[in-house]
Amino acid sequence: MKKRPVILMRPGEANNRLAQKLEREGRLVWRWPAFRIELPENAEVVEAQLADLTGVDMVILPSPSAVAAVAHWVRSWPEHVTLATVGEGTARVIRAAWGENVKLLYPKGDAAHSGSEALWALVEKTGAPARVLFLRGQTGREWLPEHFAAMGSDVIKLCAYVRVPIELTEEQIKDVTQSIFGPSPIVYITSTDAVDALMRAIRVVPGGRDWLVNGVAVTIHPRVAERLKEAGFTKIEIAGVDDENVAAVVRAQDAS
Repeated sequence: MKKRPVILMRPGEANNRLAQKLEREGRLVWRWPAFRIELPENAEVVEAQLADLTGVDMVILPSPSAVAAVAHWVRSWPEHVTLATVGEGTARVIRAAWGENVKLLYPKGDAAHSGSEALWALVEKTGAPARVLFLRGQTGREWLPEHFAAMGSDVIKLCAYVRVPIELTEEQIKDVTQSIFGPSPIVYITSTDAVDALMRAIRVVPGGRDWLVNGVAVTIHPRVAERLKEAGFTKIEIAGVDDENVAAVVRAQDAS
């Protein structure tokens, strides 16, 4: 029986690592990062802020994309700064970028126990930092800054990177067109924004949307699962961010 194509939509090296693991098992893997990361137009403003973190108590890095962008400017963090993020996956990326000794606040556990609300529960226990620097993409991520401000923190929000949504290349369009009458894919996708980007991108292929949503979506959080349902997927699995867990779900789908 022909195996389903596996579409991987995470950004960066994590996507490549999982792709290589699945390819070694003989699977057809398409690497479709949902977004390409670019530096913002106001890069000099971000660079100036990161060069002088006097008075900043906490820096929020909500995603691996934020880490990758900020690592462009920051080689090490001042001792007085605590970094914070929303889950273990991004925490691992932070430690890979700046070492094991960086001060880091994040919710432990799988993806179902991560997110802005989980980080906020930790902040409420430790108390509000006087000044928080929130480094994000060009849109979204308002919930945490609003809650820090309501608790009394001075919040600085900066666009540290720009996310450019995926547009299918001619080769990717050809891949889908050639596969559209075969088994629908397994899609590993990790954010609600990525779901929206995927559904926009697939529209260029006639019949592509129906082929896509008849496949299996694998994700990390119930919130993303809900967005996938809204997009038309009916077969959705939650596997978290661990490569082996994701690979096990892929194997199970191949066998079903």
